[in-house]
Amino acid sequence: MTPEERRQVQDDTREAALARLLELQRTDRRIGPDALDEHGNPYELKTTTKGSLGTGRDVGRPYLERMKSRYWVVARGEQTQYTFSYQDIVFLHPSDLGEWIAGIERRLSADLEVVDAAYEALAGTGAPPAMLERLRAIGNRGITLNNPKISWSYIMEHGTRLGENPSLDLRELVAERPL
Repeated sequence: MTPEERRQVQDDTREAALARLLELQRTDRRIGPDALDEHGNPYELKTTTKGSLGTGRDVGRPYLERMKSRYWVVARGEQTQYTFSYQDIVFLHPSDLGEWIAGIERRLSADLEVVDAAYEALAGTGAPPAMLERLRAIGNRGITLNNPKISWSYIMEHGTRLGENPSLDLRELVAERPL
């Protein structure tokens, strides 16, 4: 097993444990939220042992839109031989990530402007609408960043730390801040 495969298994195991701790149902899908609560609220679950949180590959417009559509629960801790020991578990409403998302959108904007300009130029030539939409989809999909990090200091500044009863704390925060 490669180091990347070991890390993926480890991340999966830690996220599954986080879902159990928070009494969330894992979706076990590659696309869509990582977990759902009893009301169908969607969650992105992330764990880290570092001073930042990896977001994923191919972060572009579609990924950022998904970030805006679900709650985030992130945990920082220490991996031991047998378990993951939580130091902090933090809840983030999509609006808590707004400043970070805006920064990524700024980084992508120059390339997105090229795609939009090409779309507009071709639209004026009478190109078929299906071809234009395909151009936009290819362009948007191709304009991405690889795993931009969210600093732990950003998470702690903008998120809400869950306490001794993280499942109950989470439900209270979701009730206060619906999507």
